[in-house]
Amino acid sequence: MRGALLVRLEPFRRLVPPIAAMSLFGVSMAMTYPLFALLLEREGISGTLIGVNAMAAAVAMVIGAPLLPMVMRRVGIGPLMTWACLVMAGMMAAIPILPDFWYWTVLRLIYGFAGTALFFAAEYWIVATAPNASRGRVIAIYAMIMSVSYMVGPLIVAATGVEGILPFAVATGVILVGLAPIRWGLSAAPAPGTDTPTKPGEALKFFRTDPTVLFAVLTFGMIEYGGLALLPVWAVRIGAGEDLGLLLLAAFPLGSVLLLWPMGWLADRSDRRVLLMLAGALSALMPLGMIVWAPMALPLLAISLVWGGVAASLYAVSLTELGSRYAGNKLSDGNAAVVLAYGLGALVAPGLFGVAMDLVPPDGLLWAVALAAAGYAGIVAWRLRRRQQPGP
Repeated sequence: MRGALLVRLEPFRRLVPPIAAMSLFGVSMAMTYPLFALLLEREGISGTLIGVNAMAAAVAMVIGAPLLPMVMRRVGIGPLMTWACLVMAGMMAAIPILPDFWYWTVLRLIYGFAGTALFFAAEYWIVATAPNASRGRVIAIYAMIMSVSYMVGPLIVAATGVEGILPFAVATGVILVGLAPIRWGLSAAPAPGTDTPTKPGEALKFFRTDPTVLFAVLTFGMIEYGGLALLPVWAVRIGAGEDLGLLLLAAFPLGSVLLLWPMGWLADRSDRRVLLMLAGALSALMPLGMIVWAPMALPLLAISLVWGGVAASLYAVSLTELGSRYAGNKLSDGNAAVVLAYGLGALVAPGLFGVAMDLVPPDGLLWAVALAAAGYAGIVAWRLRRRQQPGP
Protein backbone atom coordinates (compact mmCIF):
# COMPACT_ATOMS: atom_id res chain seq x y z
CA MET A 1 0.00 0.00 0.00
CA ARG A 2 2.81 2.37 0.87
CA GLY A 3 4.53 1.56 -2.40
CA ALA A 4 1.37 2.32 -4.36
CA LEU A 5 1.05 5.67 -2.58
CA LEU A 6 4.64 6.56 -3.42
CA VAL A 7 4.01 5.71 -7.07
CA ARG A 8 0.98 8.01 -7.11
CA LEU A 9 2.92 10.84 -5.46
CA GLU A 10 5.98 10.50 -7.69
CA PRO A 11 4.74 12.88 -10.46
CA PHE A 12 4.04 15.54 -7.84
CA ARG A 13 7.49 15.08 -6.30
CA ARG A 14 8.96 15.76 -9.71
CA LEU A 15 6.93 18.98 -9.91
CA VAL A 16 8.15 20.46 -6.64
CA PRO A 17 11.59 21.66 -7.93
CA PRO A 18 10.40 23.82 -10.87
CA ILE A 19 7.45 25.28 -8.94
CA ALA A 20 9.61 26.08 -5.90
CA ALA A 21 12.32 27.60 -8.06
CA MET A 22 9.86 29.72 -10.05
CA SER A 23 8.28 31.08 -6.88
CA LEU A 24 11.68 32.45 -5.84
CA PHE A 25 12.46 33.82 -9.27
CA GLY A 26 9.02 35.41 -9.37
CA VAL A 27 9.83 37.32 -6.19
CA SER A 28 13.07 38.60 -7.70
CA MET A 29 11.49 39.54 -11.03
CA ALA A 30 8.60 41.31 -9.28
CA MET A 31 11.17 43.40 -7.42
CA THR A 32 12.54 44.73 -10.72
CA TYR A 33 9.33 46.57 -11.70
CA PRO A 34 9.22 49.10 -8.84
CA LEU A 35 13.03 49.22 -8.60
CA PHE A 36 13.56 50.30 -12.20
CA ALA A 37 10.56 52.64 -12.24
CA LEU A 38 11.48 54.43 -9.01
CA LEU A 39 15.18 54.68 -9.83
CA LEU A 40 14.50 56.12 -13.28
CA GLU A 41 11.99 58.55 -11.83
CA ARG A 42 14.61 59.75 -9.31
CA GLU A 43 17.06 60.28 -12.17
CA GLY A 44 14.53 62.59 -13.84
CA ILE A 45 13.91 60.26 -16.80
CA SER A 46 10.77 61.04 -18.82
CA GLY A 47 7.70 58.85 -18.67
CA THR A 48 8.19 57.86 -22.30
CA LEU A 49 11.70 56.57 -21.66
CA ILE A 50 10.58 54.79 -18.51
CA GLY A 51 8.05 53.02 -20.74
CA VAL A 52 10.82 52.12 -23.21
CA ASN A 53 12.81 50.60 -20.36
CA ALA A 54 9.78 48.58 -19.22
CA MET A 55 9.24 47.31 -22.78
CA ALA A 56 12.69 45.70 -22.81
CA ALA A 57 11.39 42.55 -21.09
CA ALA A 58 8.57 42.16 -23.61
CA VAL A 59 10.99 42.66 -26.52
CA ALA A 60 13.19 39.93 -25.07
CA MET A 61 10.21 37.54 -24.94
CA VAL A 62 9.20 38.20 -28.54
CA ILE A 63 12.74 37.81 -29.90
CA GLY A 64 13.88 34.97 -27.67
CA ALA A 65 10.84 32.68 -27.49
CA PRO A 66 11.03 31.23 -31.04
CA LEU A 67 14.69 30.24 -30.49
CA LEU A 68 14.30 28.53 -27.13
CA PRO A 69 13.08 25.05 -28.21
CA MET A 70 16.18 24.67 -30.37
CA VAL A 71 18.45 25.95 -27.58
CA MET A 72 16.90 23.66 -24.96
CA ARG A 73 17.26 20.60 -27.18
CA ARG A 74 20.91 21.37 -27.76
CA VAL A 75 21.99 22.19 -24.19
CA GLY A 76 19.31 20.47 -22.05
CA ILE A 77 16.91 21.78 -19.41
CA GLY A 78 19.45 21.78 -16.58
CA PRO A 79 22.19 23.88 -18.23
CA LEU A 80 19.62 26.24 -19.75
CA MET A 81 17.95 26.96 -16.39
CA THR A 82 21.26 27.15 -14.54
CA TRP A 83 22.83 29.65 -16.93
CA ALA A 84 19.62 31.66 -17.05
CA CYS A 85 19.72 31.99 -13.26
CA LEU A 86 23.38 33.01 -13.25
CA VAL A 87 22.83 35.64 -15.94
CA MET A 88 19.80 37.06 -14.11
CA ALA A 89 21.78 37.24 -10.87
CA GLY A 90 24.71 38.89 -12.65
CA MET A 91 22.51 41.53 -14.30
CA MET A 92 20.77 42.32 -11.02
CA ALA A 93 24.10 42.69 -9.20
CA ALA A 94 25.40 44.98 -11.97
CA ILE A 95 22.57 47.53 -11.76
CA PRO A 96 24.06 49.71 -8.96
CA ILE A 97 27.41 50.03 -10.72
CA LEU A 98 26.35 52.82 -13.10
CA PRO A 99 23.28 55.10 -12.82
CA ASP A 100 22.65 55.50 -16.56
CA PHE A 101 19.39 55.01 -18.47
CA TRP A 102 20.79 53.12 -21.48
CA TYR A 103 23.03 50.99 -19.30
CA TRP A 104 20.01 49.94 -17.22
CA THR A 105 17.94 49.33 -20.35
CA VAL A 106 20.57 47.01 -21.84
CA LEU A 107 20.80 45.16 -18.52
CA ARG A 108 17.03 44.82 -18.42
CA LEU A 109 17.00 43.46 -21.96
CA ILE A 110 19.62 40.81 -21.10
CA TYR A 111 17.77 40.06 -17.86
CA GLY A 112 14.61 39.64 -19.94
CA PHE A 113 16.25 37.13 -22.29
CA ALA A 114 17.48 35.07 -19.34
CA GLY A 115 14.12 35.30 -17.57
CA THR A 116 12.31 34.21 -20.74
CA ALA A 117 14.57 31.16 -21.03
CA LEU A 118 14.00 30.29 -17.40
CA PHE A 119 10.22 30.53 -17.58
CA PHE A 120 10.11 28.63 -20.86
CA ALA A 121 12.12 25.70 -19.49
CA ALA A 122 10.29 25.63 -16.14
CA GLU A 123 6.84 25.70 -17.72
CA TYR A 124 7.82 22.96 -20.15
CA TRP A 125 8.98 20.91 -17.16
CA ILE A 126 5.72 21.51 -15.28
CA VAL A 127 3.34 20.91 -18.20
CA ALA A 128 5.21 17.83 -19.44
CA THR A 129 5.41 16.24 -15.98
CA ALA A 130 1.91 16.99 -14.66
CA PRO A 131 -0.42 13.94 -14.64
CA ASN A 132 -3.11 14.06 -17.33
CA ALA A 133 -5.96 13.65 -14.85
CA SER A 134 -4.88 16.57 -12.67
CA ARG A 135 -2.89 18.81 -15.02
CA GLY A 136 -5.35 21.70 -14.63
CA ARG A 137 -5.01 21.70 -10.84
CA VAL A 138 -1.22 21.37 -10.96
CA ILE A 139 -0.92 24.35 -13.30
CA ALA A 140 -3.42 26.25 -11.13
CA ILE A 141 -1.16 25.69 -8.11
CA TYR A 142 1.83 26.92 -10.12
CA ALA A 143 -0.05 30.05 -11.24
CA MET A 144 -1.31 30.70 -7.70
CA ILE A 145 2.21 30.51 -6.28
CA MET A 146 3.49 32.85 -8.99
CA SER A 147 0.73 35.34 -8.12
CA VAL A 148 1.83 35.27 -4.48
CA SER A 149 5.45 35.81 -5.49
CA TYR A 150 4.48 38.84 -7.58
CA MET A 151 2.75 40.29 -4.52
CA VAL A 152 5.76 39.62 -2.27
CA GLY A 153 8.35 41.26 -4.56
CA PRO A 154 7.08 44.86 -4.25
CA LEU A 155 6.63 44.38 -0.48
CA ILE A 156 10.32 43.50 -0.17
CA VAL A 157 11.23 46.65 -2.08
CA ALA A 158 9.03 48.65 0.28
CA ALA A 159 10.95 47.13 3.21
CA THR A 160 14.47 47.56 1.78
CA GLY A 161 13.94 50.84 -0.03
CA VAL A 162 15.63 51.61 -3.34
CA GLU A 163 18.72 53.33 -1.95
CA GLY A 164 22.11 51.61 -1.95
CA ILE A 165 22.86 48.02 -2.85
CA LEU A 166 20.56 46.29 -0.35
CA PRO A 167 17.54 45.74 -2.64
CA PHE A 168 19.78 44.47 -5.44
CA ALA A 169 21.67 42.20 -3.07
CA VAL A 170 18.38 40.73 -1.84
CA ALA A 171 17.08 40.22 -5.39
CA THR A 172 20.36 38.59 -6.44
CA GLY A 173 20.37 36.35 -3.39
CA VAL A 174 16.80 35.19 -4.02
CA ILE A 175 17.75 34.15 -7.57
CA LEU A 176 20.78 32.19 -6.39
CA VAL A 177 18.75 30.44 -3.70
CA GLY A 178 16.33 29.41 -6.44
CA LEU A 179 19.13 27.41 -8.06
CA ALA A 180 19.01 24.90 -5.20
CA PRO A 181 15.65 23.23 -6.05
CA ILE A 182 16.58 23.17 -9.74
CA ARG A 183 19.86 21.36 -9.12
CA TRP A 184 18.16 19.03 -6.63
CA GLY A 185 15.41 17.97 -9.02
CA LEU A 186 17.25 17.79 -12.33
CA SER A 187 17.28 13.99 -12.33
CA ALA A 188 13.48 14.09 -12.52
CA ALA A 189 13.31 16.70 -15.29
CA PRO A 190 11.61 15.56 -18.53
CA ALA A 191 13.59 15.03 -21.70
CA PRO A 192 13.74 18.23 -23.80
CA GLY A 193 12.70 16.37 -26.96
CA THR A 194 14.81 14.81 -29.67
CA ASP A 195 17.93 16.29 -31.20
CA THR A 196 16.08 16.88 -34.49
CA PRO A 197 16.75 20.48 -35.53
CA THR A 198 13.73 22.75 -35.33
CA LYS A 199 13.31 25.93 -37.30
CA PRO A 200 12.86 29.02 -35.11
CA GLY A 201 9.57 29.76 -36.90
CA GLU A 202 7.89 26.56 -35.69
CA ALA A 203 6.31 28.43 -32.78
CA LEU A 204 4.48 30.72 -35.19
CA LYS A 205 2.52 27.78 -36.64
CA PHE A 206 0.62 27.38 -33.37
CA PHE A 207 -1.15 30.71 -33.94
CA ARG A 208 -2.81 29.00 -36.92
CA THR A 209 -3.27 25.49 -35.54
CA ASP A 210 -4.14 26.40 -31.92
CA PRO A 211 -5.62 29.92 -31.98
CA THR A 212 -7.92 29.25 -29.01
CA VAL A 213 -4.88 28.59 -26.81
CA LEU A 214 -2.49 31.19 -28.20
CA PHE A 215 -4.90 34.12 -28.36
CA ALA A 216 -6.04 33.40 -24.81
CA VAL A 217 -2.44 33.90 -23.68
CA LEU A 218 -2.07 37.01 -25.85
CA THR A 219 -5.25 38.44 -24.32
CA PHE A 220 -3.95 37.75 -20.81
CA GLY A 221 -0.64 39.44 -21.66
CA MET A 222 -2.55 42.50 -22.84
CA ILE A 223 -4.65 42.62 -19.67
CA GLU A 224 -1.74 42.06 -17.29
CA TYR A 225 0.82 44.37 -18.91
CA GLY A 226 -1.45 47.02 -20.40
CA GLY A 227 -4.54 47.04 -18.22
CA LEU A 228 -2.76 46.76 -14.88
CA ALA A 229 -0.01 49.21 -15.81
CA LEU A 230 -2.57 51.96 -16.43
CA LEU A 231 -5.20 51.05 -13.84
CA PRO A 232 -3.75 53.38 -11.15
CA VAL A 233 -3.79 56.22 -13.70
CA TRP A 234 -7.47 55.53 -14.37
CA ALA A 235 -8.19 55.57 -10.63
CA VAL A 236 -6.56 59.00 -10.32
CA ARG A 237 -8.40 60.39 -13.34
CA ILE A 238 -11.82 59.39 -11.99
CA GLY A 239 -10.98 61.06 -8.69
CA ALA A 240 -10.55 57.85 -6.67
CA GLY A 241 -6.93 58.62 -5.78
CA GLU A 242 -3.59 56.80 -5.92
CA ASP A 243 -4.27 54.69 -2.84
CA LEU A 244 -7.30 53.01 -4.39
CA GLY A 245 -5.35 52.50 -7.62
CA LEU A 246 -2.66 50.61 -5.72
CA LEU A 247 -5.27 48.56 -3.87
CA LEU A 248 -6.84 47.58 -7.20
CA LEU A 249 -3.42 46.32 -8.33
CA ALA A 250 -3.10 44.25 -5.15
CA ALA A 251 -6.62 42.80 -5.50
CA PHE A 252 -5.93 41.55 -9.04
CA PRO A 253 -3.26 38.92 -8.15
CA LEU A 254 -5.15 38.07 -4.95
CA GLY A 255 -8.04 37.03 -7.17
CA SER A 256 -5.68 34.66 -8.96
CA VAL A 257 -4.75 33.05 -5.65
CA LEU A 258 -8.39 32.59 -4.63
CA LEU A 259 -9.97 31.54 -7.92
CA LEU A 260 -7.37 29.60 -9.90
CA TRP A 261 -7.83 26.37 -7.95
CA PRO A 262 -11.55 26.04 -8.81
CA MET A 263 -10.76 27.02 -12.40
CA GLY A 264 -8.07 24.32 -12.52
CA TRP A 265 -10.55 21.81 -11.11
CA LEU A 266 -13.00 22.75 -13.87
CA ALA A 267 -10.23 22.49 -16.47
CA ASP A 268 -9.73 18.83 -15.48
CA ARG A 269 -13.46 18.04 -15.77
CA SER A 270 -14.96 20.13 -18.57
CA ASP A 271 -14.42 21.30 -22.13
CA ARG A 272 -11.49 23.69 -21.78
CA ARG A 273 -12.45 25.60 -24.92
CA VAL A 274 -15.81 26.49 -23.37
CA LEU A 275 -14.01 27.45 -20.16
CA LEU A 276 -11.66 29.75 -22.10
CA MET A 277 -14.62 31.36 -23.87
CA LEU A 278 -16.32 32.04 -20.52
CA ALA A 279 -13.09 33.41 -19.04
CA GLY A 280 -12.76 35.76 -22.01
CA ALA A 281 -16.36 36.91 -21.67
CA LEU A 282 -15.97 37.55 -17.94
CA SER A 283 -12.70 39.37 -18.57
CA ALA A 284 -14.69 41.69 -20.84
CA LEU A 285 -17.49 42.23 -18.32
CA MET A 286 -15.25 43.07 -15.36
CA PRO A 287 -13.81 46.34 -16.75
CA LEU A 288 -17.31 47.37 -17.83
CA GLY A 289 -18.43 46.74 -14.26
CA MET A 290 -15.68 49.07 -13.07
CA ILE A 291 -17.08 51.82 -15.29
CA VAL A 292 -20.54 51.31 -13.81
CA TRP A 293 -19.43 51.24 -10.15
CA ALA A 294 -16.72 53.93 -10.26
CA PRO A 295 -15.58 55.52 -7.99
CA MET A 296 -17.04 53.28 -5.23
CA ALA A 297 -14.10 51.55 -3.55
CA LEU A 298 -15.58 48.27 -2.31
CA PRO A 299 -17.33 47.29 -5.57
CA LEU A 300 -14.21 48.21 -7.56
CA LEU A 301 -11.99 46.08 -5.31
CA ALA A 302 -14.39 43.13 -5.58
CA ILE A 303 -14.48 43.44 -9.37
CA SER A 304 -10.68 43.65 -9.57
CA LEU A 305 -10.37 40.52 -7.45
CA VAL A 306 -12.74 38.49 -9.65
CA TRP A 307 -11.16 39.92 -12.78
CA GLY A 308 -7.72 38.76 -11.61
CA GLY A 309 -8.93 35.20 -11.18
CA VAL A 310 -10.74 34.87 -14.50
CA ALA A 311 -8.01 36.66 -16.48
CA ALA A 312 -5.26 34.47 -15.00
CA SER A 313 -7.32 31.41 -15.89
CA LEU A 314 -6.88 32.33 -19.56
CA TYR A 315 -3.20 31.51 -19.10
CA ALA A 316 -3.56 28.53 -16.77
CA VAL A 317 -6.30 26.79 -18.78
CA SER A 318 -4.35 27.39 -22.00
CA LEU A 319 -1.28 25.64 -20.58
CA THR A 320 -3.51 22.77 -19.45
CA GLU A 321 -5.00 22.42 -22.92
CA LEU A 322 -1.57 22.59 -24.54
CA GLY A 323 -0.31 19.78 -22.31
CA SER A 324 -3.28 17.61 -23.22
CA ARG A 325 -2.66 18.05 -26.94
CA TYR A 326 1.10 17.68 -27.28
CA ALA A 327 4.21 16.03 -25.88
CA GLY A 328 7.95 16.08 -26.59
CA ASN A 329 9.09 18.37 -29.40
CA LYS A 330 5.58 19.61 -30.16
CA LEU A 331 5.01 20.57 -26.54
CA SER A 332 8.35 22.39 -26.46
CA ASP A 333 7.46 24.35 -29.62
CA GLY A 334 3.98 25.02 -28.28
CA ASN A 335 5.36 26.29 -24.99
CA ALA A 336 7.61 28.67 -26.93
CA ALA A 337 4.53 29.89 -28.79
CA VAL A 338 2.83 30.57 -25.44
CA VAL A 339 5.80 32.69 -24.30
CA LEU A 340 5.76 34.50 -27.65
CA ALA A 341 2.02 35.19 -27.42
CA TYR A 342 2.36 36.58 -23.92
CA GLY A 343 5.28 38.76 -25.03
CA LEU A 344 3.30 40.14 -27.98
CA GLY A 345 0.41 41.05 -25.71
CA ALA A 346 2.77 42.69 -23.24
CA LEU A 347 4.49 44.60 -26.04
CA VAL A 348 1.49 46.12 -27.82
CA ALA A 349 -0.98 46.65 -24.97
CA PRO A 350 0.52 49.57 -23.01
CA GLY A 351 0.70 51.80 -26.11
CA LEU A 352 -2.72 50.82 -27.45
CA PHE A 353 -4.47 51.16 -24.11
CA GLY A 354 -2.70 54.43 -23.38
CA VAL A 355 -3.98 55.89 -26.67
CA ALA A 356 -7.48 54.65 -25.83
CA MET A 357 -7.30 56.34 -22.44
CA ASP A 358 -6.39 59.65 -24.08
CA LEU A 359 -8.98 59.39 -26.89
CA VAL A 360 -11.92 58.41 -24.63
CA PRO A 361 -11.26 59.92 -21.20
CA PRO A 362 -11.47 58.73 -18.51
CA ASP A 363 -12.73 55.21 -19.31
CA GLY A 364 -11.05 54.53 -22.65
CA LEU A 365 -8.64 52.09 -20.98
CA LEU A 366 -11.44 49.90 -19.65
CA TRP A 367 -13.41 50.03 -22.89
CA ALA A 368 -10.28 48.94 -24.82
CA VAL A 369 -9.54 46.07 -22.43
CA ALA A 370 -13.18 44.94 -22.60
CA LEU A 371 -13.10 45.05 -26.41
CA ALA A 372 -9.94 42.94 -26.58
CA ALA A 373 -11.33 40.28 -24.21
CA ALA A 374 -14.74 40.27 -25.92
CA GLY A 375 -13.02 39.84 -29.28
CA TYR A 376 -11.22 36.76 -28.00
CA ALA A 377 -14.41 35.30 -26.51
CA GLY A 378 -16.20 35.91 -29.82
CA ILE A 379 -13.49 34.08 -31.79
CA VAL A 380 -13.74 31.04 -29.50
CA ALA A 381 -17.55 31.04 -29.68
CA TRP A 382 -17.38 31.16 -33.47
CA ARG A 383 -14.92 28.26 -33.61
CA LEU A 384 -17.04 26.18 -31.23
CA ARG A 385 -20.13 26.80 -33.35
CA ARG A 386 -18.27 25.76 -36.50
CA ARG A 387 -17.21 22.50 -34.86
CA GLN A 388 -20.84 21.73 -33.94
CA GLN A 389 -22.19 22.30 -37.44
CA PRO A 390 -22.62 19.13 -39.54
CA GLY A 391 -20.37 18.74 -42.52
CA PRO A 392 -21.62 18.84 -46.13
